[in-house]
Amino acid sequence: MIHIIGLGNPGKEYEQTRHNVAWMLLDTLVDVRDWRHDKYLPGHVATLPDMTLVKPDTFMNHSGNVLPSLMKSYGLSAESLLVVQDDIDLPIGTLRLSYDRGDGGHNGIKSIVEVLGSKQFLRLRVGVSLLDESGVLRKPNVLGRFSPLEMETLQTVIEKYKTILAILTKEGKEKAMNECNVQ
Repeated sequence: MIHIIGLGNPGKEYEQTRHNVAWMLLDTLVDVRDWRHDKYLPGHVATLPDMTLVKPDTFMNHSGNVLPSLMKSYGLSAESLLVVQDDIDLPIGTLRLSYDRGDGGHNGIKSIVEVLGSKQFLRLRVGVSLLDESGVLRKPNVLGRFSPLEMETLQTVIEKYKTILAILTKEGKEKAMNECNVQ
């Protein structure tokens, strides 16, 4: 069983923003009606045969607050955890799967590490920045929305994401990391 936490911010004003790209990806795995609020958990949960999906109802900086309930009610451990996050240091269209890494300045990851007491979990970093014509990475406001062209690019990201999850559940993290990080 894999427990996937998508980092984001609750509220209509944050829907479809770069900071909520993880929620956008999680939403592609289940129907909107499959999400349910768990009264013991500050978040929404959806379950599939081999994974539990979670969108914390806390704001990004307090994402770790969802962990104690997940550990108690859903059997979450650091080894079963995959955190999906936006990454402003990667161009849009890029996915990177890493294990046992620092927070990279991401406040949601800082919160997860603090509450979990470990960095030993998988992170799927989703690029949200732009490359200009000269190849320079342009970092937009993470609370900004994607352009229509960027939304098209995200469609290819969704397919890569689903492939990575399939490899992760069937063949393990090393194979998934090798597949994901050669893009």
